[in-house]
Amino acid sequence: MFEWFIGGKSGTGAAGLERMRAEFGQMLDAGRHVFDTAANAFLGGTDLEVIREDLFTTEKRINSAEQKIRRELVVHATVHGAGEFPACLVLMSIVKDAERMGDYAKNIFDLAEFVAKPPEGEHGKRLVELKDAISKLMATCREIFDTNQADQATELIREAQRIEDICDVQVRELLESEEQIEQSAAYALAYRYFKRVASHTCNVASSVIQPIDKLDFPSKTAE
Repeated sequence: MFEWFIGGKSGTGAAGLERMRAEFGQMLDAGRHVFDTAANAFLGGTDLEVIREDLFTTEKRINSAEQKIRRELVVHATVHGAGEFPACLVLMSIVKDAERMGDYAKNIFDLAEFVAKPPEGEHGKRLVELKDAISKLMATCREIFDTNQADQATELIREAQRIEDICDVQVRELLESEEQIEQSAAYALAYRYFKRVASHTCNVASSVIQPIDKLDFPSKTAE
């Protein structure tokens, strides 16, 4: 889908495409940064005041980048015609996914403010493992965006779906358990937010291999 976006174009539109490519890549980098920062605060007890300004400033920068890319896409499609519309529609969609990564990172940071202490026991261990897996997923997504590798995108989708399934199971067990677990509501929300970050990362990667009508709806086998 993104051959037009990562190279091979020439003429007056090339500079604009390269600028949008760079801006979107920066959105992905910033999304991973705020996710790591917020998740570490929730999981490890980081001093929230130390990271607050950086996290919220970066999240605002993600929002501004989304708006800028959307404006540039409208101009590009208007100037270069209907042949550019499909790819422009795809990018218009996935910039929202990149923006939502920042939103969920902010939700995780808010959760860190409400909990009395970092997650402990099995849930603490599992959430740390999920955080590391999602951060790696986001780094891989950035690589896929740069290289347009379909095989790598397929593997990422499978890994994202595995993470989503784990999160769903944990939320269900927390809701159905008769055992009173301290901070169970916070754990359930954390699993939910982690799942959504993985889902939006999956959506971005799916743009490499999915047609427009199936964007955001990769099959369970990612085939």
